[in-house]
Amino acid sequence: MKKPNSDENSTYEVGYGKPPKANQFRRGRTGNPRGKKLGEENMISAFKRHVQKRVKINDGNRIYTTTLAEAVILKNYNAALQKNPLAMSNMFRLAEASGEFVDRADAKQVGRPIAVPIRSKNMEEFLAEHGRKIEDE
Repeated sequence: MKKPNSDENSTYEVGYGKPPKANQFRRGRTGNPRGKKLGEENMISAFKRHVQKRVKINDGNRIYTTTLAEAVILKNYNAALQKNPLAMSNMFRLAEASGEFVDRADAKQVGRPIAVPIRSKNMEEFLAEHGRKIEDE
């Protein structure tokens, strides 16, 4: 479907994703004026900004600075050592999410290495794996 443009000689294809020129957004105007403003934070960036803040931790006779995320993990760790069941479950969930419970020696859980092929013992076995035979010359 072609409709003539303001110029009589040129034609403009109107269809899916190609609205008529009169109905297109004007240059410099957004199609969603009430949408997110430039520079506004979303939830993920706000969370990352807060957990990267540095806090001071008093460890008995020593004070050191760490991130808020690490401080929360240390607090959970210490509470789990005091047999707090909620802190224990938090630590187990964190360990599972980070892959600490995967047996690296078990090929079923980890899989075989991608870059290291299984070596054949000799040329006959190699050719047999690929469906070929040694040809006599």
